[in-house]
Amino acid sequence: MLTLFGDLESGNVHKVQLLLHRLEVPYRRVDVSQSRGDTRRPEFLSLNPIGKVPALMLDDGDVISESGAILYLFGAPTALWPAGDRARAEVLRWMFFEQYSHEPALAVLRYLRRFAGRPAAPDRLQELAAAAARALRAMETQLRAQPWIARDCPTLADYALYPYTRWADEAEVDLAPYPAVTRWLEAFESLPRFLPLRTDGAVRAISLAAYAAERA
Repeated sequence: MLTLFGDLESGNVHKVQLLLHRLEVPYRRVDVSQSRGDTRRPEFLSLNPIGKVPALMLDDGDVISESGAILYLFGAPTALWPAGDRARAEVLRWMFFEQYSHEPALAVLRYLRRFAGRPAAPDRLQELAAAAARALRAMETQLRAQPWIARDCPTLADYALYPYTRWADEAEVDLAPYPAVTRWLEAFESLPRFLPLRTDGAVRAISLAAYAAERA
């Protein structure tokens, strides 16, 4: 069985859970949290030297990390990965946008306001809020022209962008100015086998310590 390393507070982990649940792929989850420092522990770094979640161990023991790479591995054989180089490039364009423009603003802002444990510098919060607004305006423009982010049907790009957009409220970002984005979120939540945030799609979950003891 596949083993997913990550926690339920990570949007990047939730992307993977969304897709595996949609595809009815069974897996167990090892609870690994960045905020607890689990990603710096030797037992995790031995699996993923990048030191980030999600990481996914395949049935043969091979480990793949980075949410976009995992989405591609499982989504490429499905209709979520379209035919044709130009259509695929469009999906990748929005997946890269998520990682380089969207997630660094919304996810970091959420982390600083919810998990950091100490007040962030006001200038830093203002900078991130402005970057989040730019990212959401780009999505709003795109989603006014078509129902889904990269095409006229759902793709891996929608799976990549959903979690941290839905968690905008936890970053203290108001989605009211972005009605097309709000409509898209609601449409995404109506897709088959949708998995809500903080809902575990795993067959079972264990701690990192239990996993390390199992492997010892």
